Amino acid sequence: MFHFDKNFGIFIGKLKDNIYHKHYALQISVSIESNMGLTLKGKNEKLGKSFFINSKIEHKLICESNQLTILINPLSSIGHQFHLQFGKSNFTLLNENLSDKLIETLNKFETSEIDFKTLCELISQVLSEYQCTCESENHLDEQIINAIKYMDANFEKVLSLEEVAEKCFLSPTRFLHLFKEKTNLTFRRYQLWNKLIKSLPFLVKNSITETAYTFGFSDNSHYTRTFKETFGVTPKFLMTKT
Repeated sequence: MFHFDKNFGIFIGKLKDNIYHKHYALQISVSIESNMGLTLKGKNEKLGKSFFINSKIEHKLICESNQLTILINPLSSIGHQFHLQFGKSNFTLLNENLSDKLIETLNKFETSEIDFKTLCELISQVLSEYQCTCESENHLDEQIINAIKYMDANFEKVLSLEEVAEKCFLSPTRFLHLFKEKTNLTFRRYQLWNKLIKSLPFLVKNSITETAYTFGFSDNSHYTRTFKETFGVTPKFLMTKT
């Protein structure tokens, strides 16, 4: 079961045959009934009921019972705040406050107290509590704060590099350099996240090839590769779960 918002995605299901993979999205996973087994490439397995996994970390997560995974855009204000709190490590156990809220929400869904739509709304509320406080804490340059705010506010538009750089009173070249320096991510990756999110409603009703061409990817393989790099699963996997 999947749901995607503009800055995060939600998946509920078992992970019995997961393989090593990595993705651009930050990952939060929680389970109710059994411990999950998290293994980073070349490391020993760690057991737990709630994990944060950093961006671009090669890992596999195994869970015999239903678990909740949230994939978060690192360049969103929510993603940036999670990165500040948890991103110094490749992975970490969630703090009890966040873990308890997510597990409680998942439990309500599993016991049919709420439906999937309500679960997604409750998850969104929990995530909104972690909105980034970049301005008050002054840990980002003002230009990058303005860029993230502008991109969040104009998600539905196709934003060019020149337009965003101009909003920050920077040249495109300087903006790209500063953006990468301060976020450790590229503006291009932000654009790809948006294109993929916008493609999902079309993908549900059309083929992968049609979706790829419609949303500006060179071919089926390019779309599939970018999709997996971003979310850790292929479009085909998503289509079989909807």
